Amino acid sequence: MLRAARMGRSIRSARRGRIRRGLFAGAAALAGAALAAAGPARAAQPTVILISLDGTGPEAIRESGLEALPGLALRGAEAEALLPVFPTNTFPNHVSLVTGVAPDVHGIVNNSFLDPERGVYERSADPRWIEVEPLWSILEGQGVATASFHWVGSEGAWTSGRGPRHWRPFDSRTGEREKVEQILAWLDLADPRERPRLITAWFHGADGAAHRHGPGTPEVRGALREQDRAVARLVAGLEERGAFAWATLLFVSDHGMAEVRERVDLEAALGAARVRARTFGGGGFATAVLPGGLEAARRAASAARAAGLEAWPRGEAPAELRVGHPRFGDVVVLAPPGVAIAKRLSPQGALRGVHGYRPEAPGMAGLLLAAGRGAVPGTRLGRPRALDVAPTVLALLGLPAPAWMEGRAIAALLPKSEDPGAPRVPEASP
Repeated sequence: MLRAARMGRSIRSARRGRIRRGLFAGAAALAGAALAAAGPARAAQPTVILISLDGTGPEAIRESGLEALPGLALRGAEAEALLPVFPTNTFPNHVSLVTGVAPDVHGIVNNSFLDPERGVYERSADPRWIEVEPLWSILEGQGVATASFHWVGSEGAWTSGRGPRHWRPFDSRTGEREKVEQILAWLDLADPRERPRLITAWFHGADGAAHRHGPGTPEVRGALREQDRAVARLVAGLEERGAFAWATLLFVSDHGMAEVRERVDLEAALGAARVRARTFGGGGFATAVLPGGLEAARRAASAARAAGLEAWPRGEAPAELRVGHPRFGDVVVLAPPGVAIAKRLSPQGALRGVHGYRPEAPGMAGLLLAAGRGAVPGTRLGRPRALDVAPTVLALLGLPAPAWMEGRAIAALLPKSEDPGAPRVPEASP
């Protein structure tokens, strides 16, 4: 009897819990509908929110005990992997994500490099280093307002004189919760001419923790869990505004991460061969600039190969690497996966995770998650390329991709033409 009484109480308690959850869900839905009705009339304006999780591969999301990001995959679309461009580093890939072309076209060939005329580029915030028009300039030229919170090349106007209408300068100390609140505030702007229809934002992702501690470590999982809470706040804010009916939320990443097993000092190897060179980069990829023409470049490449690296004079490198731009220097150097190009006594010498390898190398793949408008629940997107993201954004906003874009819009993310919410081409500003 005691067991039966306990069982009865348990059943009644479970029923009360289900009733409370049902009431809460109903109240939340009504509140969300009221907020959406009370807010600005945005539903007729398709919008894209593009967020990068730096250095975060798809396996990091699956293995970190997260809730919000995997939840987006369940309610929307997910790629098996997003194929980055070479080199698989932060600055080249972030620019490819918003231009739809490879680094040998847009010119941001690494996080640091030497331009023969302009001099040294070192993670510069100046958009004029980019040699192909980015999304913000394209859209603003069509009268479509844009915004950016920390993205490579977003801090000011491109050479067209146009850049994001709203932007925040980079500060690595800024947390993701602040970025989320700003994204929601931009969506709440009362003036439809000022309200951005493309918002780009950079999140720390796994990159910093994976560099310091290695991929798949507790520190990486902790960093991602903290950001996942900010993502949950963003999702809740979008739901409160009824935004998933007219906005597409895209999470991407620039590259993944590989564990370091061995380090090679490229500068020391060149010095031992009596080759005078200036090197740029590290991790999986570096370049060298040196006097002496092709013969000197071949001697430098030979010295790098003797140290266990792959190396070529730029003009003799494999065509698939696409390193023809002069900013790639005189010699290009590629480390085998698991080997890091590092300088003695430099911070890179202590890194336990790096990237920069060939895009198909283990651990280099990025991620792509989509929810909201166009993202049918359960859709699997295969292995699209980073180059496909920019034309997809344009298609979602109703604009054709320029002919120079190499990527192609991801068809599975586009609303069907018969959908009344399908994108319309906006009128150009006078």
